[in-house]
Amino acid sequence: MNLINCQECGKVFASAGQKVCPNCRKSEEEKYELVKDYLWDHPNSTVKTVSEATGVEEKLIIKFIKDNRLQSDGLAIDYSLKCKICDKEIAAGVYCESCRTKMINDLSSKPSQETEKDKNKGKKSDKMFISDRFKKKER
Repeated sequence: MNLINCQECGKVFASAGQKVCPNCRKSEEEKYELVKDYLWDHPNSTVKTVSEATGVEEKLIIKFIKDNRLQSDGLAIDYSLKCKICDKEIAAGVYCESCRTKMINDLSSKPSQETEKDKNKGKKSDKMFISDRFKKKER
């Protein structure tokens, strides 16, 4: 575990991959529940309306959408999410469905054939030995 500063409050905490401390994460979860409950009762609200009604910052609501926790289908947003790869407009997340599928396929496919250099890597001629270094010094 690394000690890092919380991105929200700046306090130092032991991180296990998180970027915000447990207190800020708990606060964020409470805000998420507020937004979710508000949208349940008031579907098709704008981000600004939800923000004003719940007191949750607009950027945090947008973050919930990017994190795939809220779908923008039921939320009229004045902010468009775009795929990081192809720039196609998306409802939630970071990548569109086609780019996500392509990445998954690329990662799960077999690696390309070994290059000639990789095949010859184990040969003695490519390795450096201490004795080679001493031979160079003697010359």
